[in-house]
Amino acid sequence: MAIVPNKDGQGIKANGHTTGDVDVSYCIPSTSASGFPASPALFAGQLQVDSATGNVYRGLAKGATTWVESNIP
Repeated sequence: MAIVPNKDGQGIKANGHTTGDVDVSYCIPSTSASGFPASPALFAGQLQVDSATGNVYRGLAKGATTWVESNIP
């Protein structure tokens, strides 16, 4: 997926993400915290990095607290 400017003035409404002027990156962690994620995902496919171990977790659904380890080589 390309990361491109959104110039329609409406903001991003795809995949539950509603802020910002560019598409959501699905290959770079958007949040970080220490330990396994306990908070709900902001959007499906959200990546969060564990700042203590460097492990990367992927949220399976918007608003769900279901995460899977998804380390990116």
